[in-house]
Amino acid sequence: MPDDLKTRIRRSLANLTTLEIITAVGHVCYGVKEGGEGGRDFPDLDYDRDPKVMLSKIDLLQGDIKTIFNEEFVTGNYQGLREFHEAREKEGHEIIRKNMEALERLWNLLNAHGEE
Repeated sequence: MPDDLKTRIRRSLANLTTLEIITAVGHVCYGVKEGGEGGRDFPDLDYDRDPKVMLSKIDLLQGDIKTIFNEEFVTGNYQGLREFHEAREKEGHEIIRKNMEALERLWNLLNAHGEE
């Protein structure tokens, strides 16, 4: 069991290279299955109805930041959501930092336990 957990932690660390923050405005649809068969229905954007999206991708290893957004976030009705998106970016950084610290503590605990 600890080896399986170590594998999952190792995989989680490998996947922590890019932080994505998405702010979107649009129609919502239901019926999106999450978690495979027997998963719950979750709402998602109805991509067929032209949602307005702002997306930031932050490469945590290189420090590169890429932000793209629909012009509505600059000159249109959704200008006020830019500050919201910026706040979410800051929250995302903090979440990643805390997750990495937790994974490191768990990794160290598993390694210390394995040596006994």
